[in-house]
Amino acid sequence: MKNVTIIGHFGGDEVFTDGQTVKTQNLYKELVKQPGWKITKVDTYYNNKNTLKLVIDTIKGIFKSKDIIALVSGNGMKVYFPLLYLCHKLFNKRIYHDVIGGNLPEYVAKYPKYQKYLNGFKMNWVETEKLKKELKECGINNVEVIPNFRRLKPVKCRELNACYSEPYRFCTFSRVTKEKGIEDAIAGIENINRKFEKQICTLDIYGCVDPAYKTSFDKILEKSTDAIKYKGVINSNKSIDTLKKYYCVLFPTHWIGEGSAGTVCESFIAGVPVIATDWRFNSEMISDGYNGIIYPGKRATTLESAILWVIDHNGQMIDIKKNCLESAEYYLPQKHIKNIVETLENDND
Repeated sequence: MKNVTIIGHFGGDEVFTDGQTVKTQNLYKELVKQPGWKITKVDTYYNNKNTLKLVIDTIKGIFKSKDIIALVSGNGMKVYFPLLYLCHKLFNKRIYHDVIGGNLPEYVAKYPKYQKYLNGFKMNWVETEKLKKELKECGINNVEVIPNFRRLKPVKCRELNACYSEPYRFCTFSRVTKEKGIEDAIAGIENINRKFEKQICTLDIYGCVDPAYKTSFDKILEKSTDAIKYKGVINSNKSIDTLKKYYCVLFPTHWIGEGSAGTVCESFIAGVPVIATDWRFNSEMISDGYNGIIYPGKRATTLESAILWVIDHNGQMIDIKKNCLESAEYYLPQKHIKNIVETLENDND
């Protein structure tokens, strides 16, 4: 029997659609399928709900398993990094750090002890090659790339729409916050419609609204035209059926913690191009003109010009959508879970 403990935000009995929770749940769902493996969950959701439960679960999880996988954000790092490093040193536990988001180098710079902790772990799995390079520049040597994967059924080529007309349907599919570029997306669509004096494009907004942003968002919606609509939160098992109906996904993010965005992964699986800022790792996922548009870039300098580019190149959209499906293969879990399983099974101390 292989005993593995996963420490991360599973969300308790609530429904969460944020990247950290989805990634933690996805890893658990994949590893629990492995024959002869027993997976213990330590849910950091209880940090603010039932701290005693989290402490007890953490102790039990650590002593149950030789192999421990941690998926923790900034606050979690402060507690679990020194604890897990100590467990490695004292009890020879094998610690694997599955990195959340893309700003770990900033934490290493702020907290120099993190370098010792990270190098003491068996492996740090990051989502992109660029982040791997940044961590190596910080002195972290045990880094491998495991992208942000999704076990979702890709759209078939025959399901792709080859003919589009006005109004072109765009959407956002992320947390609804200013940092994710929601206001930029709304302004871009509204400005284009205003310029042409008709509704040539629409924007549907999906995702959980950040509580701190709700008042501002509601005011923006009140002032917007009927081309802009908030469509609520979509269950992950319905994401592809929802996304595949759209012409393009808008992802004008400037969020500091952006990693290998689940928005982009799911859009590709749905066969939908992504228009995104040249921010953090977006250009590693999106090839400008191939499976989406990066701005500023060769084809567009602003979000509005990027939207107009894809509308003007309507005839090329079916090929771009097929390219998205090719890109989607990298974000399916089979190959990456195999790598994780082989790593855990072959590590012997």
